[in-house]
Amino acid sequence: MVSLGDTPQVLADIDAEWLSRSLGGRVDDFSSTTIGSGEGFMGQLARVTLRGSNVPDSVIVKLPTSDPGGQMIGQMMRVWEREHRFYTEVAHRVTGVRLARCLHSSAEPYALILEDLSPAKPGDQVAGPTPEQARTAIDVAASLHGQWFDHPELPTLDWMPSIDDPMSASVGTMFPMGWPMFLERYQDSLPSRVLAWCETFAPMVESWITGYTDWPCTLTHGDFRLDNMFYDADGAMTLIDWQLSMRAPSTTDLVYFLGTNLPTDMRRAMQDELIERYCAGMRALGVPAEWADPSRIVQGYAEGMLFYCTSFAASILTLDTANERGAALMDSLVRRAFSAADDLDAGSRLGL
Repeated sequence: MVSLGDTPQVLADIDAEWLSRSLGGRVDDFSSTTIGSGEGFMGQLARVTLRGSNVPDSVIVKLPTSDPGGQMIGQMMRVWEREHRFYTEVAHRVTGVRLARCLHSSAEPYALILEDLSPAKPGDQVAGPTPEQARTAIDVAASLHGQWFDHPELPTLDWMPSIDDPMSASVGTMFPMGWPMFLERYQDSLPSRVLAWCETFAPMVESWITGYTDWPCTLTHGDFRLDNMFYDADGAMTLIDWQLSMRAPSTTDLVYFLGTNLPTDMRRAMQDELIERYCAGMRALGVPAEWADPSRIVQGYAEGMLFYCTSFAASILTLDTANERGAALMDSLVRRAFSAADDLDAGSRLGL
C-alpha cells in the first residue's frame, strides 16, 4: 500500500501531499480524469484539476503503464529514464520547438507532471493532419534536427540510444515470431511485393543499420506522430512524449510522420513539397547541403520505410485487439506504411 506523499505507482495513488511537494505549493483538494486511453502505450495519463495556493489550475500527470508486459518492454527500452533525463537535462537547451513545461520529474520511481496544454488539441493519427498541420510538423522537425545536427554534445547523451542500439537490430530476430500473426491479419490487403521485401530484408536488418552509422546524427523525437502534437487555435504546435528520443539520422522522424501519419492520397500529393520544405529548413539552420539534399533524404526515407514495415512483425505481438482505438491505429499505420514503401520502390532501392 502506498503511503501518503509517496510517488504514486498508479493514478489512483495520487494524493494531495505528493502533488503539493512536487509542485512546490499547497494542494487542498483535487480531482483526476484519465486521458489518452488507447493512445499512450507506455504510460498512464491523467488531467488533474487542483485547488489550493501557488499551484496551477490543472496539470497532466504521467506514470508508467501498469501492464506487466508493457512494464517489461518499457524497462528494456529505458523509456522512462529517457523521458526523465530529456526533461531534466536537454529540454532547456532545445530552441525553436515548443515543449510542455515540466513541473516535476522523478526517475525511480518515474513520475512526470507537465503543464496542461488545454485548450490546444492533439492531432489524430488515425484521421491524419490538415495540410497546414502537416507543414507545421515538418517545420518543427527541421528546427529540432537542424539545431542538433552533428552537435558536439550529442555523444555525451549516452543514455539516449543511437541508431545501432540492440533494440533496433532485434527487429530481425523478432520477425519470425510475429510474421505469421501479421500475415493472418493483413496479407490480403497489402502489396505482395512489399511483403516479399520484408521477408528478404529481415535477416539483413543488422547489417543495414551498420551502414547508417556513418550518417551524421541529430536529436530525434522517435515517436513523431500526430497524437504527440498539440495544436493551438493559431496553428502553433507543441511536441510531447519524449520516451523514445534517440540520437539518429534525421530521416528517422520523417519515416514515421510521412509514411504513417498522412493518409495515402495526402502523402502522394504533399510528399515532395514537405521534403523540399524540410530540407530548406535544415539548410537555413546551417546543415550542410549534402545532408539536406532531397534525393538523399528520399533514399533514407524509403529505406527506413521498409525497416518500419518489417518491424510490424514485432509490433503485432503486443496488439490488443480489444482496444478499438489502438487496433484502428495499428491498421492505419500498417496500410499507409506498406503503400508508402510500394510507392517509393523501397525494395529496389535496397537491391532486393
